Amino acid sequence: MHIETVSIEFETTNKEKMLQSVAHHREEMAEFEGFLGYEVWLKEGARKSTVMNVSRWASKEEFTVWMKQHRDFHREMKRTGGGGGSELVVTRQTGSYDMIEVN
Repeated sequence: MHIETVSIEFETTNKEKMLQSVAHHREEMAEFEGFLGYEVWLKEGARKSTVMNVSRWASKEEFTVWMKQHRDFHREMKRTGGGGGSELVVTRQTGSYDMIEVN
């Protein structure tokens, strides 16, 4: 199993906009081969908050197929003047993990 994380810090006043921005990911990902699940975790602060998007995939290769399409979506949004949520981001950090067996 392959796990991808994206941690996004944003101004707390933009909470609803940020949650709407990430809400479409589950439906988008579910259409792709190898998608196993998606969760959004929220750490809310007085001034800044963080969402952690966690997706599970059967393999890194299957995640990469989705990621290419997702990048194309964001490029098109920027080209046409729609932010796609990126205008809300203060900081962004990604992680990529493979599940291993521990004996």
